[in-house]
Amino acid sequence: ACGDDDPDPTATTAAPAATATPEAADEGDDEAVEAGRQLAAQQCMACHSIDGSQAVGPTWQGLYGAEVELEDGSTVTADDDYIHESIVDPNAKIHAGYPANVMPSYASTLTEEQIQHLIAFIRSLE
Repeated sequence: ACGDDDPDPTATTAAPAATATPEAADEGDDEAVEAGRQLAAQQCMACHSIDGSQAVGPTWQGLYGAEVELEDGSTVTADDDYIHESIVDPNAKIHAGYPANVMPSYASTLTEEQIQHLIAFIRSLE
């Protein structure tokens, strides 16, 4: 019959698997942020605030993506690399207004996954 070769316009096809990916990524991001929040409460909040208040170390509120002035007068963007370096080698780039040699290195204390969770949490703060 005529039209048998044409696809059925009323037929439904399964959505491509790629459409589920953003939701799965969001769920993974949410889990990473929550894991980072819990880790920060245990390890970091004694010295870093998340609400902009002054503390021993710089606040994390609005930190991610911001230009950070360093003690030597230069600036750096607070991206994943900078935050990672600040966790594992905190004296590599000293945030202006904060003394050197106060924060210990967490290179041997935290796993790479935990560091990524902390970065995800810091990224989530506005």
